[in-house]
Amino acid sequence: MIVLLAAVSEETRLIRQALQDFQQKSVDGITLMTGKLAGHDICLAHSGIGKAAAAASAITLLSNCRPDALWLLGCGGAYLGSGLAVGDLALASTEIFGDEGVATAKGFSDFAEMKLPMRQTPEPLFNHWPVDQELHDWAQPLLTDHAEKTNTTLCSGPFVTVSTCTGTTAKATELENRTAGICENMEGAAVALACQQLSVPLLEVRGISNLVEDRDTSRWNLPLGMTAAQSAILMLLQARSGQK
Repeated sequence: MIVLLAAVSEETRLIRQALQDFQQKSVDGITLMTGKLAGHDICLAHSGIGKAAAAASAITLLSNCRPDALWLLGCGGAYLGSGLAVGDLALASTEIFGDEGVATAKGFSDFAEMKLPMRQTPEPLFNHWPVDQELHDWAQPLLTDHAEKTNTTLCSGPFVTVSTCTGTTAKATELENRTAGICENMEGAAVALACQQLSVPLLEVRGISNLVEDRDTSRWNLPLGMTAAQSAILMLLQARSGQK
């Protein structure tokens, strides 16, 4: 089984339309939707917005479905140095908690600088949390080809998860320089933590809905970003089916 997770229902409309043998149930207040898609058993859920909601929902989802992998999708904002534009695709190479740490007069220090691990695994984990390298390396060439066919761009790189969306170019530049991130979101690192905790491989794909700059929502296109991510996930599911 593959679990698909997005923050809100608008980010999964196309996927839900494609699901066959659709059923749903409520577990711990989370609606789990199951069905078949491209020959795969699928369980789909919406976490709600933000790190806390995402972590709580992911734990419920993973504990109940026991999937082979979790694929996280949705829209995100691109940092100005990423080369990404609205409607493009971003693939996470790692996830970063962008604002866990301490802000001082001398600047921001993350947990690694503070020598304060979030988890003491065989290797201590601080702000950086892994995605599954095998899934990433499998998806990247497929997404690159998909982007070329749809006249868009794919970039792979670190994603930055924040509790407060960045609304100024100055703050975006600080975060981008500090993390080398390409894409900002509000859930990914928390889901990466949950997947690491339960030993479930994670793949994360986002469609770009806006640039992270001085906030001007007239320049955003949320539906385009959401559609880009869903189309990419549907393509990957078809490709995965062909490899069975």
